[in-house]
Amino acid sequence: MVCSFVLSYLFFCLFLFVRQRHLIYRPRPELSLQPSSPDFELAYQDVWIPIENTSEQLHGWWLPAVPGEQVTILPDEPRQVLSSPKTMLYFCGVGRNMGDYNYLSRVAAFRQLGFSVVVFDYRGYGKSQGSFPTEEQLYDDSQAAWIFVRDELSIPAEDVVIYGESLGGAIALNLAIQQPDAAGLIMQSSFTTMADAVKHKPIASIIPVDLILTEDFDSIGKISTLEMPVLFLHGSDDAVVPVSMSDELYQAAPEPKQRLIPGAEHVSIYTPGEGSYLKAVNAFISTL
Repeated sequence: MVCSFVLSYLFFCLFLFVRQRHLIYRPRPELSLQPSSPDFELAYQDVWIPIENTSEQLHGWWLPAVPGEQVTILPDEPRQVLSSPKTMLYFCGVGRNMGDYNYLSRVAAFRQLGFSVVVFDYRGYGKSQGSFPTEEQLYDDSQAAWIFVRDELSIPAEDVVIYGESLGGAIALNLAIQQPDAAGLIMQSSFTTMADAVKHKPIASIIPVDLILTEDFDSIGKISTLEMPVLFLHGSDDAVVPVSMSDELYQAAPEPKQRLIPGAEHVSIYTPGEGSYLKAVNAFISTL
């Protein structure tokens, strides 16, 4: 009986080791929504982003702001005219794809703030080519998106704000360290390391996470080398990634840095009034 249990446990751990990427990354091929869908009605262009040293391409959307357009920063604040809008390079989380309602809501909020937006799907997600990614491939995808923004869209580094949500925050941080000339970094609902995020799950108490996990996403080990302003956003009621992880990242990050902890959940981070993450983003950008 004991031998059978030990063998079953070892097989289970081996299964987790072999299939870990399929448990971490949850791509969906169908784009359920477009920026032009009735809920958003955003003008956009389909773009294809080549990945260096491969024959694969990433599918993305380019939503340009119009210089001189009038935007309503927030419903309770007056309209303003933007002469030279910045560009938000947005890294989604790893659930579904960029056509998810929550991700598109974030894109719509960026446009509401007057940003141009570049958003794309990682390889294996949506219409992007490739199979299940690895951590290093995701970093390569982020670099491909940066090169596209710089070379194809001709946007200077100092006009680009890098925004990462959940696991996208770890990808965004890695890119921000590689590209210190970017205007700033925003990390929303992100974690310290993948191992820490997994250990937060109930099942983690019975498995040797540190021995099994090879996808590190070690943000806490990298963030001290950041050379740009950073804003941390994290809902206090986040049941997926504890808000304490953003606290740790904030403490380890060099100045200048800001944070906002609204009473919100992991994805549904919007709250009205002074706790609005849109106000926090707008205030952060004004300091860059």
